[in-house]
Amino acid sequence: MHRRALLESLLESLKGRLLMPGSRTDYAYLSPTDPAVQAMTDFRNGLMITTPASTSIELALQQMKLSGVRFAFVVDERGALVGSVTSYDIQGEKPIRYMQSLDRSLTTGAWRDVTVEDIMEPVAEWQVLDHLAVARLTIGDVASLMSDADRRYLVVVEPMKDSEAQQVRGLFSGARVQMLLGTSAPGVAPAHTFAEIEREII
Repeated sequence: MHRRALLESLLESLKGRLLMPGSRTDYAYLSPTDPAVQAMTDFRNGLMITTPASTSIELALQQMKLSGVRFAFVVDERGALVGSVTSYDIQGEKPIRYMQSLDRSLTTGAWRDVTVEDIMEPVAEWQVLDHLAVARLTIGDVASLMSDADRRYLVVVEPMKDSEAQQVRGLFSGARVQMLLGTSAPGVAPAHTFAEIEREII
């Protein structure tokens, strides 16, 4: 009994908020004038989520949920980057519009039969930021760019060494930018649009 009482005495009741390792203690901890790179997911340090173009949107959505992301890069059967897809694309009107384009309705064509390739945004249609430009921008600048372009995400690219090609370096997420600026908390609907953030900056 003495040992059990000793062990139980080591247990503590939880006081305050419990955070994941490395989490910041205050959601509104960055300002619009802080360097944009602080809000960028850098794929040199972070995991880049990909999904095959042939994957069903149902499976792709499950993968995103398990990975805790809302954006995935789309690759073909050879592993080449061909586009991107978001959870907003999958859960929005894109699958419905695709089925309507084939004269199929929700009753005759199953939502789960739609593939990522059917609704993805091809690489050729991306609007991207050069990584060198990011170094000169603030978080407020990025918020303004995303508002003007009406985009939830902006891919950051950089030139490859000894090649004319470019490679993906990072990603800006609208939800993350809003969270870092304190305009929304994790798991809570954003309180402001990017247009409103832009007005606050000005």
